[in-house]
Amino acid sequence: MLVIILIHITCGFAEEINQTTEDELDAELKWVHAEAYAGDVVTASKKAQKISEAPATIISITQDQIEAYGWKDLKDIFRALPGVDVSYNVQGELKTLVIMRGVLGNQKILILQDGHRYSPATGERFLYGHNIPLNICKRIEIVYGPASSLYGADAYAGVINLITKTGADYDGAELNAGYISTGAYTSNLSFGKKIDDSTDFLISARVFRGEDQKLHEDYDEYAAVHSYQGNLRFLENDYPVKNWNLFFKLHYKKFTMGGDWQHVLESNAAVSLPETYAYVEDFVWGQDMRHFYVDHESYSSNTLNIRTSFLAGDYELNPATNFFVVSKDDEGNLTDGTPAYKYAYSSYLKGEIQADWDITEKMSAMAGVSYEKVVSFPKTKNLEEPFNSDGKREIDYRDFIDPNGYTFGVLGFEQPVFGERNFNNLGLFVQAEYKFSDMFKLDGGIRYDYNTIYKETVNPRLGVILDPIKNLTVKFLYGTAYIQPSNFFRYENFANPFIMHIPNENIRPEELENYSLDMSYIIRKDFAIQATAFFNKMKNIIRPVEAPAQEDNYPYYNPYRKDQGYVQYNGNQGEIESKGGELTLKHKTDRFLTSLSYSYVTGEDNEFDIPQISAHKATLNSSYTGERWIAGLTLRYYSDVSTDKNNYKYGDAEKGGDETYVFDGAFVTYLNLAYKLNDSLSLNLNVDNLFNTEHYAGVPFDGSPVLVPRTPQPLRKIYMGFKYSF
Repeated sequence: MLVIILIHITCGFAEEINQTTEDELDAELKWVHAEAYAGDVVTASKKAQKISEAPATIISITQDQIEAYGWKDLKDIFRALPGVDVSYNVQGELKTLVIMRGVLGNQKILILQDGHRYSPATGERFLYGHNIPLNICKRIEIVYGPASSLYGADAYAGVINLITKTGADYDGAELNAGYISTGAYTSNLSFGKKIDDSTDFLISARVFRGEDQKLHEDYDEYAAVHSYQGNLRFLENDYPVKNWNLFFKLHYKKFTMGGDWQHVLESNAAVSLPETYAYVEDFVWGQDMRHFYVDHESYSSNTLNIRTSFLAGDYELNPATNFFVVSKDDEGNLTDGTPAYKYAYSSYLKGEIQADWDITEKMSAMAGVSYEKVVSFPKTKNLEEPFNSDGKREIDYRDFIDPNGYTFGVLGFEQPVFGERNFNNLGLFVQAEYKFSDMFKLDGGIRYDYNTIYKETVNPRLGVILDPIKNLTVKFLYGTAYIQPSNFFRYENFANPFIMHIPNENIRPEELENYSLDMSYIIRKDFAIQATAFFNKMKNIIRPVEAPAQEDNYPYYNPYRKDQGYVQYNGNQGEIESKGGELTLKHKTDRFLTSLSYSYVTGEDNEFDIPQISAHKATLNSSYTGERWIAGLTLRYYSDVSTDKNNYKYGDAEKGGDETYVFDGAFVTYLNLAYKLNDSLSLNLNVDNLFNTEHYAGVPFDGSPVLVPRTPQPLRKIYMGFKYSF
């Protein structure tokens, strides 16, 4: 349907377009696709190219947009993107749940910074909280669809590349600071300089501290917080945020090096049932991620360029991280709680060589090889005390040994002491494109990975790019991707009186196959349109499933429950299909840039609708740029949100639900205003959820006995701050 609509509009305006002058067309190209259409993007092919020539559906968000809409962290942009379902304020290890085109899982969107992997190498679900500042970003490139043919594991639902600024973009210092109405403050200081033609550097630091919203004061889902008694009654019901970031980048001659340190400590409550996990100040999720890279232009000529990269980084779960388990007295009152601590660690060393070769004027190719060595200590079971390595990362499971000496049963660990589970990965990739004419280009590629855990994977892609008439681009795209059966999922384990989750080392990669059509058309100098249609088929879905019976029906052992209870593990089960499309209209005047997008997503997961998504979403983004004033407005609508059949409130009646399977969508407004006092100082007012609309979104694990059936979303939040350049 989207394709038919677009063809109809195209034919209707074709005569007017052909009368447009070349100068007018150049002006048109400068603002379409977030003012980056005529510029270069690098994420789709690992090389600079126009968006119209990139073999992908791609959005480029500019620095001007970030400033106009007042986006402070990466999580803020998702509410403005077509085809994306977003749930804010979920579990601590996620904070924000992002579903791109019906593909569920934060670990399924690969996050890059300046082209290098930012996501943990061991497949932990990426955390989108107050932890990824955008003020250092020059632009953000968002690629929809699979990209494992380039990036290997986890480039599954899409890729987000944070392109950072240079010292020349600052030419001095900049201070951003402000106060948030929840009781928090943020401050960012950046300094950058271009010293000469061969030397440029940037250093930046941010602090974000205070409290997040106390949603239990406004939403009935958290009513149990008000019934806390005993020791629980005297503990503060606060939601702390204690984050900071460090970043640097240095360019010297043919070398570019950079690094960052992301420190996060935020509340781990929100989506948890307050009857199960206590909504108290000490219930936190903390983690540190550190990255360092060196790029070297090893060889450069008119036709051949070779780049060598070295990368290192690590991920560490803060020992303070815990699940604060509620306990009850004999009458069933919620009177006390005990923290159950967690810990995890991983690090990586990676080398990569990439060669770009312009073979002829019409044909170019790119090839590369990468090798990665990963140290992995998977997330522990619940610990009574914060983890202390004493120089050795091991965990003792002897308290999970049954009378016959089995630990977690035969399907789980058989050894009482568990340590690192390290692995290596070799990747070989090649891409090529051939331009048959000004109207027709063919782009293809393939990547081979060998991993010492899950062995071989091969992922191809193909793109056909057509320009049938002036200013109309049509892309037919095919690609595949895979999710590594990471150590996070292979060794995930915990136990409580309700459920026991045991490890499973025999998980296979989850796979995705994608077909999509992308069409963009500049109708006239102030109006453009883009439409996409897609189909995703996923198999070997990695998810919690009931653990099978052991040999001779040997029982599992749960030390927290005498009758064993429900036992599950992460396995491969079933297939998921998602399909739909997006339609975006863009209009520009001298001062305003407006886009209106509609997206439709549907699909099946084991004969049921895909949970946690809305079929219909519409977003209006409008920005104004004047000599003194800058303003941005986002109006976001999403229809009823589907739930899992096991959801205890909305799912099957036999499981306790009422068989509605959906809850209401909502209409939410976001406003940003900035006023420039002079060339150095500007003031900023940002209001999320302007009309204080109570609304809900999906939960990360629909149907869980320890989570709310729907996630209450943030209410009105006001930021007041300033930017000072000197």
